[in-house]
Amino acid sequence: MRASREDRGRRGSNSAFTLIELVVVMVLLGIAAALVAPHMGSFFQGRILNSEARRLLALTRYGQSRAVAEGVPVLLWIDSKRSTYGLVTQSASSEPDDRASTFTIDSTLTIEAAAPNPLPASEDTDERLGAPDGLPAIRFMPDGFFDEASVSRIVIRQGAQAALQIAPTANRLGYEILPENAN
Repeated sequence: MRASREDRGRRGSNSAFTLIELVVVMVLLGIAAALVAPHMGSFFQGRILNSEARRLLALTRYGQSRAVAEGVPVLLWIDSKRSTYGLVTQSASSEPDDRASTFTIDSTLTIEAAAPNPLPASEDTDERLGAPDGLPAIRFMPDGFFDEASVSRIVIRQGAQAALQIAPTANRLGYEILPENAN
């Protein structure tokens, strides 16, 4: 049996949402968003810490690769007071490193470097290995290893909450990201 035009018209209007139903759904979505929003802030803060640690780890790998490729020592220096770190080559030439880089960490983070004692110096002890202002540094050698007098760990903190460290791997061929309390 065929449906009349009148039946089809009624069925079409009954299957649509009313304005009141749409408003109720929007109010419920607004309430849900208001409840979830405060928890999302801590999620994004954790992402900042993780992102900064990954950027620093990538810079260690880049510095190590650059030392091997260019055949000169490369320094990854850390300035805790200015919340910066960077990469520069240690070269006998007086020309500045045109590929030197400096990074500033997010204002919610702090960075600390466990500097060796005593601070490393050249074989003749007449220079500070090219590290800016005598800052603690990781010195990547042209053979692909890092100097034993390099920084033993770098800690990135986010307030009193979480912290990550960049520390040498077990085989001492590179660095890795670890929780702060890992040894």
